[in-house]
Amino acid sequence: MAILVTGGAGFVGLNVVRALLERGDEVVLFDSGDLPPGAERSLRPWQRALTIERGSVVDADAVTALLARRPIDRVIHAAAITSGPVREARDPAAILDVNLRGVLNVLDASRRHRVKRFVYVGSGAAYGESLYRLPRLYESTPSTPTTLYSITKHAAERTCMRLAALWKIDVVCVRLGTVIGPWERDTGARDNYGTHTQLASRAVAGRTAILTREAVQRDWIYAPDVAQALSLLVHAPALGHTLYNVSSGVPWIDPIPRWCEALAQRYPRFEHRTESDGEAANIWYTDVNRGLMDIGRLQAETRFVPHTMQAAYAAYLDWMDATPEFFGH
Repeated sequence: MAILVTGGAGFVGLNVVRALLERGDEVVLFDSGDLPPGAERSLRPWQRALTIERGSVVDADAVTALLARRPIDRVIHAAAITSGPVREARDPAAILDVNLRGVLNVLDASRRHRVKRFVYVGSGAAYGESLYRLPRLYESTPSTPTTLYSITKHAAERTCMRLAALWKIDVVCVRLGTVIGPWERDTGARDNYGTHTQLASRAVAGRTAILTREAVQRDWIYAPDVAQALSLLVHAPALGHTLYNVSSGVPWIDPIPRWCEALAQRYPRFEHRTESDGEAANIWYTDVNRGLMDIGRLQAETRFVPHTMQAAYAAYLDWMDATPEFFGH
């Protein structure tokens, strides 16, 4: 029996696929997009345990056919469109198709084929305006979503919970913090390109980064830590809740300056500075300050231990060294 990972070629999904393979699981990667540079080589040691299937979660027939011909034991649904305001104004239907109908397609097929556990990969964006008004967020914190992305993530989450109760199936939902690390790229499904990845790309190319004067506090979390949490949740024999925050749970102190310093040590041609008067920054943040997402519930029920900021940066740099083709070098 295998674990199906939808959106498995994406940023979060690919980290999840590797984590599952490393623990000895058989994995079916389902995605409409291609693997990024370096991914095929990275996954080669587990090629006998990995099956790659091309298709979209919006195609209900393709999803149903996949589960009909492959014995799937558990599902991690990570496929999504992480939309910004331009896409929301231009193509709201596509966002709703993937983020709502796509979830329903995979959930319904999972029910009909008796999948043991369905893990829905949601987002801290589901908290909506509470993210910006409260210093710390718990799973019980009221949600006030306003953007199409936050609305669809919250609606999909609640849909999963409601249908789980009606259909008597095992569903777990997670809300991710701000993810950094391996495999983040422009796939056409992500409008928000992380600050750490922007800097990593410039460092590898030996280009100068110009930072904004105002730093931003986020609930950063290293992508392999997200994969660890999802692996623990999909395999846990019993869980006490249906919703879990997945984040570092602690503030990272001066994260962007520290990341710049770490990059400069590894890539000597990389330079960085803060914008001066009349100068425009070439590194941007995807959002403003957000509250921290509490992970007490997750840690009380699993063995989840995220990297510290320093350890995450060291691991990220090691991955960059081991995967030079990802940034085109």
